[in-house]
Amino acid sequence: MDKRNANENVDSSEKKISTESELKEFLLNVRDKLTDGSAAPVYVFTALNYVMNLENIYSLLTKENKELARDIWLRLKQAGIQLKTPPLLFGSEEEEVASINS
Repeated sequence: MDKRNANENVDSSEKKISTESELKEFLLNVRDKLTDGSAAPVYVFTALNYVMNLENIYSLLTKENKELARDIWLRLKQAGIQLKTPPLLFGSEEEEVASINS
């Protein structure tokens, strides 16, 4: 199999998140893997970065999904990932709370 065909297979098999319930399922899976240690924090960060860069993230980010993403972000901070808090998940008021808790 040449590189072009291999890349096409990867792209076509990658599951696209297009509904709020798919995002919730994805976030729960990511959180669970971080919690049980089956995924390294850097991989979890990559997954969260993928989510935050979805073109339709604003329509998918319900209150519940936002809470899940925040929970994951705070767990990453506890694991030692030192990055600026994303405004998408934490507004100015919420950002102050998050920085106090860390």
